[in-house]
Amino acid sequence: MKYIITIVIIAAGSALLFVNRDEFASYLPAWASQPAAKSGGASPSADGQSKNGGRRAGATQPGARTSAVTVAVAKSGSLPVVRKTIGSIVPVASTALSTPISGIVAQVLVSDGAEVKAGDLLVQLDDRTIRANIQRDQAVLAKDQAILDAANATLSRVETLSKSGVDTQQQFSDAGAAAKQAAATIAVDNSNLAADNVVLSQTQIRAPFDGKLGAVQFSVGAYVAPGADIVLLTQMKPVFAEFTLPEPDLDLVRSTMASNTLTAQVIPTQAQDNTQPGSGNIVFIDNTVDPASGTFKLRLRLENDPETFWPGQSLKVTVNAGKVDDLVTVPLVALQPKGGGFITYVVKSDKTVEQRKVTVALSEGDVAGLSHGLADGEMVVTEGQASLINGSHVIVNGPYDDANEQANASDKGIAP
Repeated sequence: MKYIITIVIIAAGSALLFVNRDEFASYLPAWASQPAAKSGGASPSADGQSKNGGRRAGATQPGARTSAVTVAVAKSGSLPVVRKTIGSIVPVASTALSTPISGIVAQVLVSDGAEVKAGDLLVQLDDRTIRANIQRDQAVLAKDQAILDAANATLSRVETLSKSGVDTQQQFSDAGAAAKQAAATIAVDNSNLAADNVVLSQTQIRAPFDGKLGAVQFSVGAYVAPGADIVLLTQMKPVFAEFTLPEPDLDLVRSTMASNTLTAQVIPTQAQDNTQPGSGNIVFIDNTVDPASGTFKLRLRLENDPETFWPGQSLKVTVNAGKVDDLVTVPLVALQPKGGGFITYVVKSDKTVEQRKVTVALSEGDVAGLSHGLADGEMVVTEGQASLINGSHVIVNGPYDDANEQANASDKGIAP
């Protein structure tokens, strides 16, 4: 009877165990927690291998991790050669007006900052003394002219009498000398008059060219010493934008200028949002390289009709120094620095990537121009490179340009 009761208890416990197996799985030993193998099959091992050496369906090969990436299509093309630098506005003409004579300011005919034209009278010095001297010169000239006229009349009369034998040759010679002396005196008088007229002009401060005045330094009644700056006159249009580039760019800039394609665009460093940039051809390359800075100077001519630019104003300069052809262009983010150069990951038709070393010729904005390493039409990874190694499997996610179409064509076995 005792044995029968024991057998019944064991049977009941076994039934309960198999009925609630999942509930009690955490309390069972390892051998008891394994599911029963189907008839004719082999139980799998922990590494996915069956006992007969086969791999479970759907198991991933070692190293075959798949990463989602974004790609771009490499394209043949050209890139502009652009250099960015800083500079300033330099006037074509600017001079401090002065006078070589001393004098008292009699009139100031302009206001500070006035726009003037060439020849406009700006400041008048007291000219009463020099005008009196001119009147004296004119009187002396008139007197000496009368003497010359009398000497010429005497010479003519003596010459006639000498030919008829009435006067001697000596009288004729004396009359000729007197006429020449009178003529020389006239020449001196004319020179004195011309010199005094020059002095008179020096009492008048006139604009030598169109421009804008600074502040007038003297007021009426002030004494002006010889050579003192009276007012600064600056030509406002056109103007030069002056800037420098490093010495390695000299050959490129010279060759581009020879083809008349060397241009630049400038904008004030403190420009407002509505300020229009200025542009034009570069008209001057300095004939020396500054050995201290290793740079050379250039000038861009700006018409400056609305007077956007002001002499001395600082500028941001963009120089267009031609272009480079026969490049393969890709987004700059497709490049990764490595070993002193750059690499990129190229997506192949089997959806694996190849790590490719490339040579960067130049870059412009967010585009890089490659001279070696890529061909037109190849797809390169632009996002997701951090998880890639050579041979990684990828899924194209988030296409760039027409990369998605090429990726889909590749999925269907169609050559892109």
